[in-house]
Amino acid sequence: MTLADLQKRIYQNKVNRGFNVTDIGKEIVLMTEELGELAKAYKNSDKKPAREISNKEEIIDAIGDLMVYCIGLCEMLGISSGDVLAKIVNSNENRTHTGQM
Repeated sequence: MTLADLQKRIYQNKVNRGFNVTDIGKEIVLMTEELGELAKAYKNSDKKPAREISNKEEIIDAIGDLMVYCIGLCEMLGISSGDVLAKIVNSNENRTHTGQM
């Protein structure tokens, strides 16, 4: 299944289940909540290095939820999530990073 197919499927699931498909602000709030779930999952891992994390399933679930919201938002906006990803990957490859957070 392609990313474009998944994007349509995610959106259709939102429609079928009566979830939000019009309010961008609401989606951003929901995405923020999911990001909080990811942070909580990471905190539960005792902040170990990635390869040593024992609760990967919890982290995978949180990442998946975030991805679904991001891809669904793309469909709400009428844009290709694949194009969004390609654009940022290309941009990141050409961007100078300091390596610091």
